[in-house]
Amino acid sequence: MDEDDLYIEQFLGGQEKGFEALVRKYQDRLLNTVYSLIGRDRESEDMVQEVFLKVYHNLKTFRRSCLFSTWLYRIAVNTAYDFLRRRRHFVGDPGILESIPASSGMPQEVLVARERELMVRKAIAGLPFKYRTAVVLKDIEGLSYLEMSRIMRCSIGTVESRLYRGRQCLKEKLLELMGDAI
Repeated sequence: MDEDDLYIEQFLGGQEKGFEALVRKYQDRLLNTVYSLIGRDRESEDMVQEVFLKVYHNLKTFRRSCLFSTWLYRIAVNTAYDFLRRRRHFVGDPGILESIPASSGMPQEVLVARERELMVRKAIAGLPFKYRTAVVLKDIEGLSYLEMSRIMRCSIGTVESRLYRGRQCLKEKLLELMGDAI
């Protein structure tokens, strides 16, 4: 029995500490994933709360044929997709750099690093959701192709194809953005 199964058993047995342990274990990773998918701080935090509420109410229906983390990411990806579908567009936060005062005294390397990060986030945000999901799950979260195929509910070949196409689109968008920045 792995750690997650132990926590699940504790929770299903009436011990809230099992669920709290799952939240502590996954909340930061999940927040990073959700933010990478939707690009909004406050909404990402709210969405992670929503995901954990769904897990809390549905943990008894979790089938142990897959990893808990796979099930959790599937819920997060679905929730992010629903959010974006309701909004019908992605609005990132391009004002991050503009909000830094010119006299902040920050070394130029830090500003350049922030600008690059903003550029990458903007490029990822511009990807179609299915490609964005593949890139985020593999390149940011480091999940295996098998986990990704279960989360994305498609074959490993489709995952590989979406990841390849997502990386190609990301490269094109970054070249576009870098050209505009020059």
